[in-house]
Amino acid sequence: MRLPFSVQRVVILAPHPDDDVIAAGGLIQRVLAARGDVHVLFITDGENNPWPQRYLERKLFIGNADRAKWGSMRRAEALCSLASLGVPEGLATFLAFPDQGIAALARRRDLRLHDRLRDIVGQIQPTLIVSPSSFDMHSDHRAIAYYLHNAAPDSAITTYVIHGSAPADRLLCKIELTQCDLQRKREGVECHQSQLALSRERFLSYAGPSESFYSAEFDVVRVESAVREKLIGLRQGTRVLFGIYPRSGERASRPHSPSVSLGESSTK
Repeated sequence: MRLPFSVQRVVILAPHPDDDVIAAGGLIQRVLAARGDVHVLFITDGENNPWPQRYLERKLFIGNADRAKWGSMRRAEALCSLASLGVPEGLATFLAFPDQGIAALARRRDLRLHDRLRDIVGQIQPTLIVSPSSFDMHSDHRAIAYYLHNAAPDSAITTYVIHGSAPADRLLCKIELTQCDLQRKREGVECHQSQLALSRERFLSYAGPSESFYSAEFDVVRVESAVREKLIGLRQGTRVLFGIYPRSGERASRPHSPSVSLGESSTK
């Protein structure tokens, strides 16, 4: 079965460095194999990531300079990961919006991210945008879904979930990866050494045998309250703390979902 979307010019939104390879490392390989273009937008630098930084740098207090240094390191890890998948450095764009702060921007009706996304989409004219989902349990992912859907109302959009799960009836397709594709995806994930320090098992679990993509979410994206953000964040933190997270391929339970192998392509 062919993919239900064109892969001629694909824009992938990554809330943080690593979300691109985790969610779509296999899809990226498929686009390149079909001679399509992959542009990756890193919305934040992942600089507000204190516990791995405290662990690796052996310091309790993290200041602005420390966060800037960490964000720079995570950019380098992202470029390493993309290179391992075959994506040129020039097709990666870092927007440097505040890590863990996208939802707050949306509540303040800050339009800077909306405008940047609108302009980039207008310049690239993608045949497909791969966006984080508003069903994801990370607030940055949900808020970016809101911004993207409002900035690109006429674009073909598919979404992905990393933290938590999406409703099964929204599943658009599932890509089955070959052993070679799995290995390359794992190599891409392993470039993010800063994230493997405290969560190696969880991160490597993302390099599983399939990737799920969901229908566009124009009907559900919204600006959420600070209370809802905190409640969902508490749930997600508890799940991570106790190792309660879905392995790759378990993020939708639809028993007969459309599946495609990486040997097939569509570039219309």
